[in-house]
Amino acid sequence: MANSITYVPHSKPDRGYVTGSSRYADSQLIYYGELAKMTFTTYKRTQPKLTDEDKFTVVPPGWEYRPDLASKYMYGTVDFWWKILEMNGMKDVWEFKAGVNVRLPINVYGI
Repeated sequence: MANSITYVPHSKPDRGYVTGSSRYADSQLIYYGELAKMTFTTYKRTQPKLTDEDKFTVVPPGWEYRPDLASKYMYGTVDFWWKILEMNGMKDVWEFKAGVNVRLPINVYGI
């Protein structure tokens, strides 16, 4: 038997589920199954907004596969690693390799 799915109109994850910098912060909540398990709608990638103020760097060996370290260096928090990947068209951390030139968005809230 299939699980019942309930979409909650205009509901957003509140604090405790995700942080405001999470890619799921603006997602709609979905409850499913008899125990009302919660999930989010699928995140859809957006087209990054390029600016002349964005920074560029070559991924050093110590950052290989670690976009969270680039986020910590650039923004003071590890929370924007996924925005760095999105800005560079990367779908997985395994694409964040040493020697690759990457664009670091200056405005992580505007992507």
